[in-house]
Amino acid sequence: MDELRIGQLTKEMVAEQLRIIGDPCQAAASVVRQTLSIALQGLPPGGTPPDLVIEDAVRGAMTALLLADHSLSRGAILVLEAVHDTAAEQQADTVESLRAALRGLSDLRRFATPERLDEVRRAIDARYMGAGDLFAEYLREAERVDAESGG
Repeated sequence: MDELRIGQLTKEMVAEQLRIIGDPCQAAASVVRQTLSIALQGLPPGGTPPDLVIEDAVRGAMTALLLADHSLSRGAILVLEAVHDTAAEQQADTVESLRAALRGLSDLRRFATPERLDEVRRAIDARYMGAGDLFAEYLREAERVDAESGG
């Protein structure tokens, strides 16, 4: 009986999927941009606050990148840019939108190593001066809340 050898086929299939996907970090940012463009337009008055929508979208995108072991620092920068651009297009407060995005990014603390979080912080600070410190503050605040709630 012939031995089943699927290594080459598997390699080619995975390579094709990676070719289709292209840059996973850019794809994540694109999904965030598209999601927020639609979601922020359709928010009813008195409904979910825009900052919570942004925070949740960023959290989801970054968790996907983390689980697939892609670059968190590159993903964070591209996602922050997507949030900034979308907020500007929607005539929303870009500073508050970026704060919400940083809060969403801070959820990475539950899964990422301190070294990876510091890499993200440094990348954020290099692109948005002072924002890395705010990210670090959100990380500390989330850890404090988790400690107080026993989580």
